[in-house]
Amino acid sequence: MTTLLDAAASPPPRALTYLSTIDRSLVHRAAVSEVLVTDLVATGDETFAAGAQLPLGHAYFGDHLRDPVSYDFLLLLEAARQAGVAAAHRQLGVSAETAFLVHNWSIELDDLDALAPGSRPGELELTGTVTPSAGRNGRLRGVGSSVALSIGGRPVGRTRIDVGASKSADYGKLRFLQRRSEAPVTADLGVVPRPRAAGPAAVGRRSALNVVLGEPVRAGGAGGAVRAGVADSAVSALVEPRFENASLFDHTYDHIPAMVLTEGARQLSHLAGVPTGAAVVRCAAEFTRFAELDSPIVATATPAPAAPGTDHPTECAVEFHQEGAVVARVSLAFATASPTTTVSPTMAEAL
Repeated sequence: MTTLLDAAASPPPRALTYLSTIDRSLVHRAAVSEVLVTDLVATGDETFAAGAQLPLGHAYFGDHLRDPVSYDFLLLLEAARQAGVAAAHRQLGVSAETAFLVHNWSIELDDLDALAPGSRPGELELTGTVTPSAGRNGRLRGVGSSVALSIGGRPVGRTRIDVGASKSADYGKLRFLQRRSEAPVTADLGVVPRPRAAGPAAVGRRSALNVVLGEPVRAGGAGGAVRAGVADSAVSALVEPRFENASLFDHTYDHIPAMVLTEGARQLSHLAGVPTGAAVVRCAAEFTRFAELDSPIVATATPAPAAPGTDHPTECAVEFHQEGAVVARVSLAFATASPTTTVSPTMAEAL
């Protein structure tokens, strides 16, 4: 796992506010309801402090089977992404016509107790840095952000996100050159039937809309059940998200976004033997190629041996392959689940 350094940022010159969200265009979101950041204060040329409200209920981020309940790692990662993107626009002067593409992101959580929701929405404090990188021609090539997370003054974790930057006009040309064709977009694909999706409960979800994988199989196509404990081999599944999921696909995409692939890694880890009640405490992901919409993507999870004192894995490495190439790698570590949590049921025989 990647070890994250604490983000070096000065305290904000004033108290952060949580009264309303910032402009949705600053965080590249179409729906105001998907904006988490409520305040952003520059504490230096490349340092910032931000506030984000964590919802008590959310159709995607809040749809889990975990007990006790805690704010999800992807919710915190999304808050950090939004804060870093907004700071890049406001403080680094990055044009609004710039597309950001996630190259890698990681998160470490230290205090799950502090992430337990209360009776009111959570107030997340983010302090961090945004650092631009330029190409040989001096043009912006990307932005890196390191963020420290806390709730009520209590540190809860850290994130690191590196994104590539491209002018919107150049992005379209790049995609055409890479594919030698126009890329399809989610708005045109509409509702795609997923008749062989994994069961929601098997991947730790209540809603079928939040399932992003097809039925799982063992690597090599040999069917069989997952033991009531550790899966004895790697597990694979097709990546099959629902494009009508307005949280995962808040706007029109011409590829499968990083959030969906990371969610797919989490869900496949559960199918590989990690209990659905276990919360992610560490994640490191790299995205090496565009995950195209019009070609099958196969995710394969390799669980680590059972953690001491348990009969199930708490770490899992997941690779995503498309047309013979690796498009993403995600490593996850989970908290030790309580005895009442469950392990995924029998897998299907074939994709």
